[in-house]
Amino acid sequence: MTSTTGSPPPHRRFDETDSLRQIRDRYIGVKQRITLQVEILQTDERFMALCAEYYERGYKDWHILSAVLNQVLHLETERRRLGYSPDDMRRRQKVMDELQGAQFPANAFNRADMDRNLSMHAMTCLQRYGFILRNRRVKPEVVEKFLRERMMHFQLDIPHAPMFGNPLGSWPV
Repeated sequence: MTSTTGSPPPHRRFDETDSLRQIRDRYIGVKQRITLQVEILQTDERFMALCAEYYERGYKDWHILSAVLNQVLHLETERRRLGYSPDDMRRRQKVMDELQGAQFPANAFNRADMDRNLSMHAMTCLQRYGFILRNRRVKPEVVEKFLRERMMHFQLDIPHAPMFGNPLGSWPV
């Protein structure tokens, strides 16, 4: 019988060692692509205040950085005027590897875009954990709740001072 009190147990697919490896790999991949963009955002009071709210809600730097990466990717594909033709879709796939020098003003990272990108990141993580999305109309809050409660997604990080905290932290890897 399943208990109706307390927190549910981690999902059978939860593997702390694998999750921490994935987090470390995310930090490495993001650092290779958007270091300059992060430096810009670390000097913006509005963005830093937004990050303080995310930290209060349990988001970790790897969540925030993944959302920033998604926004940089979106902005760069717009700058290159890439649409959805077959040729443009092939070009879009290559953009991720060409982001290293991309820089955008901090005001291009507003709450609505960051919230959308955090939701996209959660969906991506769900797939990385091996879950198949049978319905693309899944509510982001349901995905976030599952990741929080069953996959320990908001409990794990590599120890470091918050990158968007006061004082500023730095990359953990």
